[in-house]
Amino acid sequence: MTEPATVVRALWLRAALLAAILVALVAACGGNSSPTPSTTAPPTSTSTVDRHLSGNVDANRLFQILSGAGLPVNQESVTAGPNGDPTTILFLKDGFQALSIEQYSGPKAVSDAGFTTGSKLVKGDSPYTFWAVNLVIRLGPRIPNALPAGPTLDLQNEAARVVAAIDPYIGPLQQRSIAPVTLPSTPEPAKPSPSPSAKSPAPSASKR
Repeated sequence: MTEPATVVRALWLRAALLAAILVALVAACGGNSSPTPSTTAPPTSTSTVDRHLSGNVDANRLFQILSGAGLPVNQESVTAGPNGDPTTILFLKDGFQALSIEQYSGPKAVSDAGFTTGSKLVKGDSPYTFWAVNLVIRLGPRIPNALPAGPTLDLQNEAARVVAAIDPYIGPLQQRSIAPVTLPSTPEPAKPSPSPSAKSPAPSASKR
């Protein structure tokens, strides 16, 4: 083989080798351009289930709720209001405490009877009066022409038990009470932010 042919062949082999190296480098650098799928699950929103019964609630349904919660309730009598509202009144005993459930024709009838947000205690009230939707619950002794007396510690504890049994199913509850108890599903009123204290004026320079 002549010398020029040998040189040409060597140059051709070198060019082919360089081309192969370039192809390999491009393949190695390029890789898979598609993004790797994320294995992290999307965040799920958690929400509290509202178990409050909707619409008007029967007084007997509330009695069943109290009994099912383990409260020592016993029905003594049943009657109705003189003018159609309340439509049903259940008189019960919760252990040694008087308890009544008044069923009205609807929430408006409850409001018309004076059970509204911020209403004050009146003569004939029980130490604890709770209401929601179309029901009014009175706990403790009632004196027809007198304001209720302060509740005993036993009555306060029983009021908390009654609220704990009712609130998951009927609410949000409102109350007017001598010694209010915490109502779980009724938010507490927002506390006013303290007003900034007025700055005292700087003392003026004394004149000499």
